[in-house]
Amino acid sequence: MKTTLLFLCLCLLTSLGFSQIELQPNPSDINSGTFTIKYGESGDYSIFDPLSNPNLYLYTGLQTDADPITWDYNDGEFLPENLGQMIPLTFDNSLGYYVATFNPKTRTYFEEATQTITNVPNGTQVFDWYFLITTNDLSRQSADLKGTDYGFNTSTLSVNDFIIGNDLQILNGKLKFLKDGRYAIKVYDVLGKQIKNETVLVTNALTHDLQLRTSGLYIVKISSGQTTKTVKVLKH
Repeated sequence: MKTTLLFLCLCLLTSLGFSQIELQPNPSDINSGTFTIKYGESGDYSIFDPLSNPNLYLYTGLQTDADPITWDYNDGEFLPENLGQMIPLTFDNSLGYYVATFNPKTRTYFEEATQTITNVPNGTQVFDWYFLITTNDLSRQSADLKGTDYGFNTSTLSVNDFIIGNDLQILNGKLKFLKDGRYAIKVYDVLGKQIKNETVLVTNALTHDLQLRTSGLYIVKISSGQTTKTVKVLKH
């Protein structure tokens, strides 16, 4: 039942910058699969000082409505007995910084509306992913942090990576548009590097070949008017 109430801390956080946290892939959204979050890679712990504690945790939540104050799906009450619901953020001695890996799409969350632990339902629009860093006894915590400050984008959760809504299908390295319109398409590799930026005008059902030269997973951002979708495309 975590709410984003630390506005003064967030203002201070903005002035400090975000270089000490890195979220991969970048860009990403709820459908991007496994995330890796790095903390303190540059040795800068101004967001949250671990005080040599090797075992930190991420308390996380998802905003699924227009109200950013409440995290609609979250890790439950911020209590020591719920530590097992949170994500371990552990110092890697070989790398020299903290690392956590997780998949926000497949995790279970405490749902505020029903007061139960559940998976996020298919078709849920996820506006933002929130998190904070805390010690393993919850005695200290960072300010609330926004995923959109680290490359997270709004998207609709889909349990089927190949059919996105009623206007788009994902094929082998191709996009099939089922509605007319002008679509701006940006393609990124899994490291977040943009490799394509193009616009397609669809007047009839059209299959657009992204002409991906190398097999693998790509992240594709498709914009039309005020709507943006971010999807995964697998090139066999």
